[in-house]
Amino acid sequence: MKLALLVGAALTLTAAAPRDWSHSVIDTATGWRAGQAGAPLKLVEYASLNCPHCAHFSQAADERIMAQVKTGRVSFEYRPYLIFPHDVAATLVARCVPPSRRFAFTRDYYRNTGAMTERLRGAMADGAQRAALDAAREKGMGAFNQKVLAITGMGTLAARHGLGAAAANRCVADPAGLRWLQKAQGAAKAAGISGTPTYRLNGQPLEARSPEQLLAALK
Repeated sequence: MKLALLVGAALTLTAAAPRDWSHSVIDTATGWRAGQAGAPLKLVEYASLNCPHCAHFSQAADERIMAQVKTGRVSFEYRPYLIFPHDVAATLVARCVPPSRRFAFTRDYYRNTGAMTERLRGAMADGAQRAALDAAREKGMGAFNQKVLAITGMGTLAARHGLGAAAANRCVADPAGLRWLQKAQGAAKAAGISGTPTYRLNGQPLEARSPEQLLAALK
């Protein structure tokens, strides 16, 4: 009898446990979204993975945003906006990471973006490496992305989040992925996006000049 009561209590506690919506990550037409589709606050971020300002916002605000995503109060959608030459490879890698790891990958990427940018700058300042990059670009965006992947170390970062080296190399040269990214960039420009990070809250432009202003809008 006591065992039955204990089992019943355990089942009741399990059934009552709230769902963690931060684990619910899906692809959208031009990005990916974490959280409950019916969340009362729908936050959209247009960002470049190699943008220092985006990295600052991510480091200061993302964990607190995801805490609200977890409860179902906020949904958080990432939409890419390309600015830097290594944004294409970075965004494609992020999209190829398993969905459940995607936001963790972007946060990790932002913590390392400065080092990756410096590696690419160093390569472009070196005559032989610059020539190799130019030769790869002549072959097409896929070949250029693969060269960027090798130079910056993006692949090592991706492997920590479930995307192996061979898969990452295929990912950055995938024609379907490149077409998707071109579509996403076109949609961002059509929406009037011209810089990053840019936010929309429930479909309306959100003035957020600092992480503190962004977080205040979600209270």
